[in-house]
Amino acid sequence: MGESERSGVRYLEVLARLLVALALTLGLTGCGYDGWIRYPCQEFENWHTPECSRPECDVTGQCSEDLVGKSIYEQTTPNE
Repeated sequence: MGESERSGVRYLEVLARLLVALALTLGLTGCGYDGWIRYPCQEFENWHTPECSRPECDVTGQCSEDLVGKSIYEQTTPNE
């Protein structure tokens, strides 16, 4: 195999890697955050609704405090 054939093969390898990287980049751009949440009690606006407050939320296991983390919940909720 001559030097020009080797450089041609290297060029094709680099081109193939760039195409794979481009395809992955374009494919993953659709995987961003779109505002969807799994549980309504994760939304700040719902934290004080009856279904997101104890004792009612203990039945479903969807208490806001448990879903977002106790430290975040306490930092953003005023002391009552």
